[in-house]
Amino acid sequence: MAFQPGQLCYLNYGEAPPVYHTRLVLGHVQNHEYFIRTPDGDEYIEHLDGSNTDLTQFFVGPDDGSLPVGVPAAQVYAFQPMTVAELNRILASGRQLVAAELRARGLADPHAPQAVGQMVWVMAEAIPGKKIGEVVNPPANHPRLGQYGLMEVADDNGSTRPVLIHQLCVDEVGKFCEDRIGLARASEAVEGEDRSAGEDVRTMEVKYAFNGERHRSFRDSVAEMQQVEFDDFPLAPRTSLAYLKAVSMVAESAFGQHLSWVAQSRIPEGDRAVHENEILSRALDLAISYDALNISNLASFELIIRRKQLLAEAHAYNPGAPSYEGADHYLGTTYRPGGGIIVPELQKHVSEKMHQESQILKEKRKQAELKGNGKGKNKNQPPPPKPEPKGAGAPSK
Repeated sequence: MAFQPGQLCYLNYGEAPPVYHTRLVLGHVQNHEYFIRTPDGDEYIEHLDGSNTDLTQFFVGPDDGSLPVGVPAAQVYAFQPMTVAELNRILASGRQLVAAELRARGLADPHAPQAVGQMVWVMAEAIPGKKIGEVVNPPANHPRLGQYGLMEVADDNGSTRPVLIHQLCVDEVGKFCEDRIGLARASEAVEGEDRSAGEDVRTMEVKYAFNGERHRSFRDSVAEMQQVEFDDFPLAPRTSLAYLKAVSMVAESAFGQHLSWVAQSRIPEGDRAVHENEILSRALDLAISYDALNISNLASFELIIRRKQLLAEAHAYNPGAPSYEGADHYLGTTYRPGGGIIVPELQKHVSEKMHQESQILKEKRKQAELKGNGKGKNKNQPPPPKPEPKGAGAPSK
């Protein structure tokens, strides 16, 4: 994660007894390098990340200024109280230090104002630790051909190599980045196991919360999801996206909808369906909020969501005596009584399958009746003529 000026970090260098040294972030230089200020007033560049081999422990301070969990207050080497004016003065001086260091390294200051229409040089390719579109300051004598050029840039691994850069108007950086990413997705190679770099429709961008932990909003993620059609998708109809949209309309998460369903449907306490639905709901939330999966395009989660819909349908009309009729078809945005959600397409699919089975059984019963009652004779054959009765007027022999 990127630290902002004014943020506090706590570093343990492995001393005995442990001491947690406070660092005030003044600004970002490159990769995990930051200009910092110590409680003693020293200012220098330090590697702020858990991968720093000089550290035993690394903690990020919360935004409210409190100590992070795991840092004992009695063992913190902290700053003395300072006024807002003093803090602003320190941060302003830190910005100047960061800007000077960036100029010395040939890097652009991301906080420097850029006028509309200004021409800038940006990264035209990505390397570890650098992104396409990042503004750079190439040396005056760098190799150049038209609006493209080369300059040496240090990557995240500490090595330096020439990279492709492009000069353009600052207003055009966004479109340039989109074009380069689109070109990368459409790229193909002549050799190797991975010869293309298409977008993976099963995943979404990993996002982070303010505390640095991986987290995506359930509702925002569902709104981003797009269903991609596959010719060989093993389950039809597909219901995941419709189900997730229905959940996001009534709750903040799948687990939130689960709690609402349990409360409204009046399922008996201790029913195994409550525990099963809770686990399935938590699995959906983790897949979206932490794993950043577009589960609408995953067959495994289509099956999980179908199971949740079956549980809702089974308890819809008699929570104490659930009916799992049609379960085989289920495990193949309408709101049900009790708060359960059933996608109309799935309900229609199950009804059609059950109707087909009913027709088959009906035909079998007809065949059995024909064999038992008709004894194999043709019912359409006319009956034999009845013999004429002997009346009084019949001629005598």
